Amino acid sequence: MSLFEFLMVLVSLIVGLGLTEVLKGSARMFRSRDSLNIYWVHIVLILTIFIALLQQWWEIWGLRDTPEWTFSGLLMMMGGPVGLYLIAHLLFPKPLKNSDLTAYYYDPMRPVWLIGVFTVVIAATFRPLIMGKVLFALDNATSFGAVILFAVLALSTNKSLHAVILPLFFFGLLADVMLVNFAID
Repeated sequence: MSLFEFLMVLVSLIVGLGLTEVLKGSARMFRSRDSLNIYWVHIVLILTIFIALLQQWWEIWGLRDTPEWTFSGLLMMMGGPVGLYLIAHLLFPKPLKNSDLTAYYYDPMRPVWLIGVFTVVIAATFRPLIMGKVLFALDNATSFGAVILFAVLALSTNKSLHAVILPLFFFGLLADVMLVNFAID
């Protein structure tokens, strides 16, 4: 087993746990659909976190040729998957049955955006700080916008703002995956 494969086991576990949270919560939502007040912006966030978890796992393959790893490098590499796991865990209220997802989205879930800011900052600075890569690269383009957008979402409960910014980020994430990181070699 190579060093990269060894590290990928841990990354894969954290990403897998995050995907499990999203899938399990989505299944619970479907099961409780008759008693839920569904909020479409919340659904967009669930889809966004699902895609972001997959993207994190997908993009980490690009690190396979890294000749040396340090513990600080491991910690920073884990920042993205761990932050996304925490967000995935907080996506769904407990108990879910008879929940108002609009109220949940704007009240108890607000710290999600602060976790999002922290996660994006760690993920965007990982390669420059640990591997000496350029910070202002095409691969980090969505990260700069995400930090600003997530900070705005953390500070605002304006429903119109959330209804514009979150889908905008979702499509930016999809564009990043499709245009910049669609294929791995």
